[in-house]
Amino acid sequence: MACPATVHDTVCIGADVTITPDVQVDGEIESFCVGGPVIGVCPGTPEPTCSFTVSQRICVQVPLVFSATATADPAGVVCETADTGECPLTTACTRTIGYYKNHPTETNALIEAAGGSIILGSDEDGLSFTVTTENADEVLDFNTPSPPAPESPPLSGQYQNLYAQLLAANLNVLSEAGCDYATDAIEAANEFLATSPPGGTAGAGTYGGPLDTYNKGLAPGCPGHCPEE
Repeated sequence: MACPATVHDTVCIGADVTITPDVQVDGEIESFCVGGPVIGVCPGTPEPTCSFTVSQRICVQVPLVFSATATADPAGVVCETADTGECPLTTACTRTIGYYKNHPTETNALIEAAGGSIILGSDEDGLSFTVTTENADEVLDFNTPSPPAPESPPLSGQYQNLYAQLLAANLNVLSEAGCDYATDAIEAANEFLATSPPGGTAGAGTYGGPLDTYNKGLAPGCPGHCPEE
């Protein structure tokens, strides 16, 4: 079975344009008398022919059409473990904060599968927080303990949302709904929390927005949102 895929590459195509001069007589060549006849030879040295140069500036308009062709050649294959039966169907999809809040059994199972905890940020740096099955409900309820969460608005609300979105994104990745977009967004949010000063700093919403987009199934190149939610 063929699995079609579309890829692209931006290229710059060059063209060498050569302009060659061409002059043709357009019309009948005529001669006219200048003054009357004179007695004697023409002044100056007689020559077999007379020649002179005439110049004319012109603008050359060149219509060009640029195009390119592409070829694809096999670059090898990575072999995985063979198995019997039909190919498994891909059912990965993302879920929002509300789903994981309302399904604690599934949420706790994913946390246990991750080793019993999920670190939001990094180990004991900045305003990082370690989520376990005992406190996941608080995080998803926008009530991460303070500290590390800032106490004063508006930063308090922005960080509470970031903690919840980041936890949901990690849970979606653990549910095998990961993608490059999610990886980048999670890494950026972790870095922001790990480097946040005590009391917080502006910008939490900048990192929470991409996580929200991913959790809602709207991120490019990522699984869509689970239909049953």
